[in-house]
Amino acid sequence: MSQGDVEAVGTESGDDRAAFRFQVQPEFHPIPLGIGVDEETFDEKMREFARAYWGEREELEPIRRFTAAMYAVNSQQLAAEGTVYNALGVFPIGGTADGSHPPERVSRCTLAVSVRDLDNPDPDVSAVGIAETLDKGESAGEIQLVTLPAGPAVVHVAGSRAVWDLPDGEQERFFVRIEIWMPFPGDDRLLLLCLSTADVQDLFHYQAVLADIADTITFDDVEEDLASLGGNVPQAHPFG
Repeated sequence: MSQGDVEAVGTESGDDRAAFRFQVQPEFHPIPLGIGVDEETFDEKMREFARAYWGEREELEPIRRFTAAMYAVNSQQLAAEGTVYNALGVFPIGGTADGSHPPERVSRCTLAVSVRDLDNPDPDVSAVGIAETLDKGESAGEIQLVTLPAGPAVVHVAGSRAVWDLPDGEQERFFVRIEIWMPFPGDDRLLLLCLSTADVQDLFHYQAVLADIADTITFDDVEEDLASLGGNVPQAHPFG
């Protein structure tokens, strides 16, 4: 990852519960969640997000307002469910790194990071239990137990289909979701990273994106241990 990466920190104020950190690629653009700010500040942050997404052209003001309103409702719901970070990823596909050949197209995804309560007697035991629970779910998909630099985790890849009833008939769209479920090493909580995209042809690309993010996850004491070693211990990527 480059120097322009965003670092996200998850904390809970008022207690001594463990914080966590991770880094994302510069192609991710954070979407305001409104956590810890008043309604007026949240609305302004959402308007700034819409301006950054659509630009300043005057004729785009109606769609900027719609975008701000739509994302505001979604963000409030995500925050209520424990989401602490939400971002839109815009990735160029194809082309060359030096810019001599432009990208063939642009691919988009969303990344949501949430914290959930979990009866966690031991991270390894919890990871096995998570894998078994996911395997019995309605959309089991592909499930894999992995070991990240910060501890054991579960990778879950699944697809879904959305259908809309429109005046000219049904319209369907397929989505792919890549998740990393990771128990906190010394806390009764669970860290969940969920990357979702409708550009299902880019599944392998986004597997690599999320794998790189997962390798940067650190918790309080784990971060100190890794720092003493000069950074993250080299590990195989979860999707390797």
